[in-house]
Amino acid sequence: MNIYLDESYNLQREKGKQFISINGFAVLNDKILRKSWKKIRKEYLSRKKRIHATDSHFEPLRKPSIKLICRHDVSALSVFQIIQQISNKDYFTTNKIQFEKIYLELLKKLLAELSLREYQLVRIIIDKRKHKGGKLGSKEFKEDIEKFLKKNYPKTNCIFKHTPSNTDTLLELADFVSNTFYKEYQKGSKDIFKELGLKLIQIKNPL
Repeated sequence: MNIYLDESYNLQREKGKQFISINGFAVLNDKILRKSWKKIRKEYLSRKKRIHATDSHFEPLRKPSIKLICRHDVSALSVFQIIQQISNKDYFTTNKIQFEKIYLELLKKLLAELSLREYQLVRIIIDKRKHKGGKLGSKEFKEDIEKFLKKNYPKTNCIFKHTPSNTDTLLELADFVSNTFYKEYQKGSKDIFKELGLKLIQIKNPL
């Protein structure tokens, strides 16, 4: 099993609903999916820009990205948390959001929902983001997740990787999926989620 994840969030009140989400997909054969995505994105490679979901130049890639994760061997993944609905005060310090702590717990909630025990090998690849604690913070985050995986899935070989999205085309695909879900959450829409139907594993406000 191969899992690709990216985060999307809004922490600014003036931009509407404040939330943090982690989104992406799980796929059995990532080689076939990678080949399909490369074929779709091929015509955009001549541009002197990094392919990114927030860039309007690459908007035409949005619908094909969602269509790809509707494949029979792919499951869409999403965990979503509205900041105002977090009751535990441990996630706040003097009215400030402890983003790293919330992000870590949301990722654990998502991974706990998946049937990873069914597989001998699970690769979890997430977009490498800047941590508040720098390299040390990133290292501690990775160690925390690996400890969680080892404890909950002792018989499964779980490989956890922190990788920049521009170095892996499937993380690029996860970026489009995550940004599309972000837009749905921000608008309060369910259109894409209804389209995915049973292909979607979605967790709302677990904290």
